[in-house]
Amino acid sequence: MKRTLSLAILLSIGGQGYAAEWGIGFNADPGFKYDDNELLREDKEGDFSLNITPTLSLSRKLENSLSQIQLGYRISRYDRLSELDKENPFFSFSTSKSTERSTYGLNFNYSERESRSIAEEDTADFSNTSTTTTKSISPSFSYRLTELDTVSTTLSYQKRLQSTASNNSLLANSSNLTNNETKSLNLAWQHQYSERLSGGVSVGYVNYQAESNNLDNEYDSYTAGFTSTYQLTELWAVSGLLGARYLNSENNLSNGITSTDTSSGLNYSFSATKKDELDSITLSASRSLVPSSEGDVNEQDAYTLSYSRALTEKLNVNLSSSYREYTSADDINSNTTKYIDFSPNLRWKLYEEWSFVFGYRYRSIDESDGKNVNSNAVTFNIDYNWDGIHFSR
Repeated sequence: MKRTLSLAILLSIGGQGYAAEWGIGFNADPGFKYDDNELLREDKEGDFSLNITPTLSLSRKLENSLSQIQLGYRISRYDRLSELDKENPFFSFSTSKSTERSTYGLNFNYSERESRSIAEEDTADFSNTSTTTTKSISPSFSYRLTELDTVSTTLSYQKRLQSTASNNSLLANSSNLTNNETKSLNLAWQHQYSERLSGGVSVGYVNYQAESNNLDNEYDSYTAGFTSTYQLTELWAVSGLLGARYLNSENNLSNGITSTDTSSGLNYSFSATKKDELDSITLSASRSLVPSSEGDVNEQDAYTLSYSRALTEKLNVNLSSSYREYTSADDINSNTTKYIDFSPNLRWKLYEEWSFVFGYRYRSIDESDGKNVNSNAVTFNIDYNWDGIHFSR
């Protein structure tokens, strides 16, 4: 039985009752892992590790608004590679409010992470031992013009700072990262053509600036495309975006050499989802521009598959796999990186709140400069799904 505390206090104002629902939650979910090549390097270093993320969650919900706060630490401890031990804090705040026609939103995030743990969305360098501090803020607004038409806009600002390189041989390759800023604006229009079909147009602009002792680069990218979502059946739904992108870059090196470049290409994303009582599957494919903390912008092709099936009432099997290919979007770096991630796991639900998760993970890096490495990891996680404390006031 979930431990839930519910209190209701009704405040009457002019005969009308108003109540806010508050929630408090906490989880830690410790995880144990052995990886035979923790840093995905050619000189393999295998080790056991403990990862625990104590997280406090707070929420406040009204009829037309929701605010949430999360704060905690990501704590890592290694048996032999103690140089990788970390205590990284994080904090997030999000709020949204809706009226009859409008929806307002605001998100703020602060986090410190090992650079290799966010490499899929950043550098594609899974061996880097630097710590990346990320600060971001993103306001959003949408307005329903008619019953069938909606326009929306999202602004975003992100700043990333890198830790100082270490003299330790294990940590020595963190000096190639840059401090960087990303600013973006997205505008969209969506039309509901039928109960099953919607479509629209999306345009975006991104400004990316990267700076280090060796370079000072700036990129401006412009994207435009058509979007669509279609409910094929009760179980299957598909969505997609197809468009074009244009990139303008200016690169300034410490030796005084300056170069400019422009490029254009295809921009797309596609996903298909099926969900029933026993199975859940999602397939996706995309091509997009991804700013990199190494100081350039990558063009990333990504293909992902996630699958889940309930074998019994207490036993679930899950699979997550992806293939990503990173290529510099300009002429600064002609290297291509191919990354494979394959992660099946088995979840055993002991009680309503407790689960054990047994997993395996295979990772592989293949670079055009000759680097070809892989790693195998076995994992064991303890998940405690506490429903938290809820009360109205």
